[in-house]
Amino acid sequence: MSRQALRSVLLRLAALVEDLPEVVELDLNPVVCRCEDLLVVDAKIRVGQASLAPDPALRRLRG
Repeated sequence: MSRQALRSVLLRLAALVEDLPEVVELDLNPVVCRCEDLLVVDAKIRVGQASLAPDPALRRLRG
């Protein structure tokens, strides 16, 4: 599996939920990793009202 491809997907997801606080749930299933490729076969996103106060349990991912 390409660690770089997985890292890229995780960083993009982190940026997505940081930029769009109304994303309340995200499901990627399955994620297929082969050699240097990574493929998200199905993705579901649930949106809702954005919380005004940040969740203290969450931490930021930095690249």
